[in-house]
Amino acid sequence: MAIVRWLLLAFQFTTIVPTPEIHNVSEQDIRKSVVWFPIIGGLLGVVLWLSEWFFSRYLSSMAASAISLTIYTWLTGALHLDGLMDTADALGSRRAREIALEIMKDSRIGAMGAVAALLLLIGKFSALSSLSPPYLGYFVVVPMFSRLSMVWSMGFFPSARQEGLGWFFSRKLPFWVTLAATCMTLLLSVLLLPIQEVFWLWLVSVFVVLLFNGWMFKKFAGNTGDTYGALNEIVEWVGWMLLVFFNR
Repeated sequence: MAIVRWLLLAFQFTTIVPTPEIHNVSEQDIRKSVVWFPIIGGLLGVVLWLSEWFFSRYLSSMAASAISLTIYTWLTGALHLDGLMDTADALGSRRAREIALEIMKDSRIGAMGAVAALLLLIGKFSALSSLSPPYLGYFVVVPMFSRLSMVWSMGFFPSARQEGLGWFFSRKLPFWVTLAATCMTLLLSVLLLPIQEVFWLWLVSVFVVLLFNGWMFKKFAGNTGDTYGALNEIVEWVGWMLLVFFNR
């Protein structure tokens, strides 16, 4: 069944969760699997919420958030965090486009990448511990929007190179994939959060996506697989900070 096939591919692509092996995978299968990205984010958010709920019964909210965030990041294989670090290293190099893109491909972590990851994790940790006691909607909806931001970038914005994940996905997604991912995210969001909070999360996510993609186009002429991951992390950070603001 195609829809289950795409779901399993999405799990393989964005997490380290073991899944059955899939044979004879086409390029279109991989692109269509993107429709499930927000749902994968939501499921990871459920795990984050369960961890926060469980550990907060026995530990302080800060300790519970530290453990929960560790589990959440581990389940993703730190894939998106790695993209943030590589993107930060490339931007921090202040070199010409081609050289900066080569720096981005380098697997070694530079000072800018390490600082970016540290600040991001500190921000997420402080936001999650501030949202205690944990409410399911806060932990599920933000990861959905962060994954949706990647779908929007893949669907509407150019690639920086003629190779790699950026080129593979950029403007090659069927329009129904982007539309379906957006509709699923909004529908589940309004079921889990007040409409006002969903509206502001949607508006801020759109703003961040436009701002980030404009920046990437100016610096690199488009996106790469690393910048997709960086955008996911940034939208997640901003989203949880926004919810902290609403619940201050």
